[in-house]
Amino acid sequence: MVQEEHQLGDFIKGRLQFIQEYSEGNGLDPKKMLDRIHEESLTLAGTKERADFLEKRFFRGAVLATSYLPDWVDKVLLEAMTHVLKGPDAPLFTSSSRDSCIPFEAGRFNARRQARSVFRLLYAGKTPDHWIGSTFRVLYQKCYGEEAARDLKIEPIMDGHYRISVDHHHLEKATPVDCSTIVGYLYGSLEELGAKRIQVDHTACATRPGSAKRACVFEVTWA
Repeated sequence: MVQEEHQLGDFIKGRLQFIQEYSEGNGLDPKKMLDRIHEESLTLAGTKERADFLEKRFFRGAVLATSYLPDWVDKVLLEAMTHVLKGPDAPLFTSSSRDSCIPFEAGRFNARRQARSVFRLLYAGKTPDHWIGSTFRVLYQKCYGEEAARDLKIEPIMDGHYRISVDHHHLEKATPVDCSTIVGYLYGSLEELGAKRIQVDHTACATRPGSAKRACVFEVTWA
């Protein structure tokens, strides 16, 4: 499994903004929630080395939009967010945009936020077909790196229907939790582009333990 750093800074900053907005929208204290997520993240880190990294470089350091971070940081943060914001028994992942979870909503939030800010030029003037057929690859590469982007396959099936598949099970970031953020990111991006009746289904997952699938597959439809 490849353990490397990718330019996740703005994606992670978006997670922190999501915590703020989710807390405010659900009558929770944002600072208390972040403090609890901080503590839960250190517990979920798994090793003292990783816990020290989170403490010094993430929670007490400066995360910039251009920061490079190890893939596991986002996984730990998403799990901690789910446990604290929704409870320890809340679902960590989903296979469809019809069934929400915190990672899905966090991915959806980031897509809408980035479409209006750091990546606005990658959305401006794009139709849903144009964006998913070309621009999505650019954003995917920023999050997963060049090697993973080379494995990304985007197929137009018919008007308003694309199939996305990628062999990324060798990446540490790639887990069912992370796949749920992809479902959310695709959904949120299409919302920003004005698509209607959006549905994103994760029909095959190569990252689930024991899976015989070689690639993750996402079916994306809209009107």
